[in-house]
Amino acid sequence: MIRSISFLIGLMLYTSSHAELTFNELASLTKTPDYLQGWFKQEKYLKSIDISLSSSGQFFYQRDESIHWEILEPVQNVLLMTPSSMVNKQGETELARVNASENPTVAMISNIFFSVLTADWQAVEKYFKVSGEVNDSGWDVELTPIDDTLSQVMTRIILVGDDFLRSIVMYEKGGNQTTIKFSELEVLQGKVFSKMEEQDRR
Repeated sequence: MIRSISFLIGLMLYTSSHAELTFNELASLTKTPDYLQGWFKQEKYLKSIDISLSSSGQFFYQRDESIHWEILEPVQNVLLMTPSSMVNKQGETELARVNASENPTVAMISNIFFSVLTADWQAVEKYFKVSGEVNDSGWDVELTPIDDTLSQVMTRIILVGDDFLRSIVMYEKGGNQTTIKFSELEVLQGKVFSKMEEQDRR
């Protein structure tokens, strides 16, 4: 009898610390600063040629305004995302520019990346259903696409975090996989303009 009671208590404690998360509960666990900077390490697995490509760099974001994503190794490359466009540069050379108004898919992916990175879970909820749990170190969730267009591109996204997002794993429809891990996250008191943003503002 005592063993049965102990088992039930243990099960109750396990269940309470590993409760399924909703987007509202996730919002209560995470911070959404207006300005944030940090470092990232990224690994892209390409299934068709069975190879992984690694890169690292830093990012800055202003919530609802822009994300400056700069790869420093192995080759310097910058991606500037705003709600209306995505611009890719290498040095002073502009490699690509896509306007959201001309490509709804780009607009959607940009919106999702903004929302995930800045913990805007209400916006994420428009595209995904969520399952996950709280654990001793923070939380981890799995996002499954509910949008038809998005489900043609990816199958799921795994997020791990605490006050802030710490890692993202994106599983694409064709078997490719992207893993991003964040470190040295710092909340800023004001915007830090990148050289690329300064040029676009002129």
